[in-house]
Amino acid sequence: MKVHVLDANALYRLLIRGPGFEIVNRLLKEARDAEQPLHMSVVNWGEVYYTIARAEGLAETERIMQRVRLLPLAILDVGEAVTARAAQLKAGYGLPYADCFAAAIAEKDGVLVTADVKDFRKVSGLQILPLPPHKV
Repeated sequence: MKVHVLDANALYRLLIRGPGFEIVNRLLKEARDAEQPLHMSVVNWGEVYYTIARAEGLAETERIMQRVRLLPLAILDVGEAVTARAAQLKAGYGLPYADCFAAAIAEKDGVLVTADVKDFRKVSGLQILPLPPHKV
């Protein structure tokens, strides 16, 4: 069974109820029912953390991230192999470096949930569940 891997924008949209949050919410409900958590790299989790911290301050960020910890979402540490693959993706496709961690995790047996479809489509074989594009 394929596991869904969240890019930072997928979790952030869930938290702010942005475009596509319903898709992420449905995936989380399905993950809870199946007792199979979604995945996210700790690097992408950190992107969400600092994005909220810049807008809301550290105390509010901690409160929000405590709620995130209750979700059926496994935050994956990245070791040398994932980091090496992320570096290869960066060198080969020019993706933003943090995005390369989401791609590296999803690449083998996952489906990447993201709004950054244009960037990730460069990676051949990567399965993507698209969220609505960013509004300009």
